Amino acid sequence: MPKKYILFLSTNSIWGGSEVLWTQSAKQLADMGYLIKAGLQYDYEQVKQYISLPENYIDLRNRILPLSRAQRIIQKLRIRKFSPRDILHQFFRQSRPDLVIISQGNNIEGRHFIKDCIQFNIPFVTITQLVALEFWPGLYNALIDDLRLMYKQAKRNFFVSKNTLSLHEKLLGEKLDNSTIVYNPFTKAFPFNMSFPVLENGIYKVALVGRVEAFHKGYDLLIEVLANDKWRNRPIHFSLFGNGPHVELLKRLIQQNNITNLSLHDHVEDVAVIWKQHHILMMPSRMEGQSLSLIEAMRFKRAAIVTNVGGTNELVEEGLNGFIAEFPIPAFIDAALERAWEKRNEWEQLGINASRIIAQKHPVDAVSFFNQQIQAIIAG
Repeated sequence: MPKKYILFLSTNSIWGGSEVLWTQSAKQLADMGYLIKAGLQYDYEQVKQYISLPENYIDLRNRILPLSRAQRIIQKLRIRKFSPRDILHQFFRQSRPDLVIISQGNNIEGRHFIKDCIQFNIPFVTITQLVALEFWPGLYNALIDDLRLMYKQAKRNFFVSKNTLSLHEKLLGEKLDNSTIVYNPFTKAFPFNMSFPVLENGIYKVALVGRVEAFHKGYDLLIEVLANDKWRNRPIHFSLFGNGPHVELLKRLIQQNNITNLSLHDHVEDVAVIWKQHHILMMPSRMEGQSLSLIEAMRFKRAAIVTNVGGTNELVEEGLNGFIAEFPIPAFIDAALERAWEKRNEWEQLGINASRIIAQKHPVDAVSFFNQQIQAIIAG
């Protein structure tokens, strides 16, 4: 029997946390004997450990190929008309996948891939990492109707949190019976002996971990909070770990506000290094799906200060394993941070609670949990 062929399509143009689930899934399915290919909009180097053969990588950055010189001449002479070549459509014609898995950063990005699958009558599923109310102004009636019908034709629509799915259905005004929840995987070695750091010079250390995108992660909101004199005068330091397009912007905002207790650091691959030195996670995000940084921090026995976006309140319980700002605005973030500061002597116990809660709510092997459903869909 020939191998079942699964094609992964990612809408992202950069590597990020939302790429972890599908790449881990692809590697595991390849090890199980499936033929795995991937269509991407970034370099093969970033996924070669998951997609082992270069010929199984489809570069979609220049998906539509221009006409050749000969074709342009023939068309100019009105002998024959040619259509631009679509790389993805060529792959569909040459080798039809048994299933296409569309991994999208938000619930709108993958609609063109969905249309391609429907056009070629190829079974597909979607993975949606993020849904936000901010997308709503761009959704006009015709687009909403298109999205409703497209999502209903999926074999399954996967969302990384209950709130993400609920918000998606609200934005479209449609209940999707073919939707379910999956989990972003914890891919690090389990930290069995992770102890709580000793205070150095009496300073409490707060870590922010994630791509440096202000509009997404809300780091500018934290800067507004830290401009308040009370945070300048307390023994607390904030360290932001990550890379992204707004590093220089944040540096300027930090300087303009004369903030000395917030420092910027490069991305750290081994997050255990971060949690050996920091006491609590902070996420002042404007939007989230289900944050890998939050999952990792909880696995490393750290509590979190978060905004009530995406799936954060599905993992963080106020006063038990963290603190929740009801809205991503400076006043609410400041209030949540103040509540955390008042209970700073309890951060170690809250971190222990966090480890217990994530173990209850999150599968140890989220990739296998996802792939079992993919195998059932293919078998069906």
